[in-house]
Amino acid sequence: MEGKKKIGPGRLASFNFLKSGWKAGCLFLLFLLSYQLSLPPALAQEFDPQAVALNLWKKLSSITSLEANFSQYYYSTQVEEPVAGQGRVFIRRPDRMRWEYSSPEKQIFLIKGQALWLYFPDDKQLLKKEAETEWQTTEILGLLSGNFNLLDRYEISASSFPSSQKNVYQIKLTPKEPGQYSYLLLEIDRKTYLILKAILFEPTGSKLEYHFGQFKLDRKLSDKLFELKVPADCEIIEGN
Repeated sequence: MEGKKKIGPGRLASFNFLKSGWKAGCLFLLFLLSYQLSLPPALAQEFDPQAVALNLWKKLSSITSLEANFSQYYYSTQVEEPVAGQGRVFIRRPDRMRWEYSSPEKQIFLIKGQALWLYFPDDKQLLKKEAETEWQTTEILGLLSGNFNLLDRYEISASSFPSSQKNVYQIKLTPKEPGQYSYLLLEIDRKTYLILKAILFEPTGSKLEYHFGQFKLDRKLSDKLFELKVPADCEIIEGN
């Protein structure tokens, strides 16, 4: 019976070198993987924030209608707990929008052409005003309707912030002209280019935060959805 062949010192050195190199490679890959997973979702992959903003605007301006559930939180610098609300929003381009709040109290915020109505069913109050200014300048309305050309209106950059979402872009929008908000943070789905989260920061330090989900696009929304029937004893307040 032949004895086992001995491995020469040269081959042994090569083997040990390859073995140590393989271990180092594995450790490096594990490091990269752990680093990748630890990154905020928007920075896990590099992207062009201006291209993302352009694709977002193209997406929202191309659809005929949008429905979504929303949660809204207003964080005031003067109050510890945020003021929260939730409901569903309906948008029919180019100039129809309805926000139905189910909590903390029922209310309907309706835009139809240049008419803006804010209705409080429990209080039987209806506030009516001209909507042209609101429709064109209120940030969240302009963003969701696709009426804002983001590249013309904002300076755009990448900006990560805490999130539980994956596969998203996170960008910062700074208005080129002074307005109600100092800047906005948007979280955008990488596949659909829909806004999942919008955070609007006021110069005072307060902020308004929206979360959106359960989207439905390009459904036929009837004219009745953008009309209000109020009781005869409803108080109507005309605003400027």
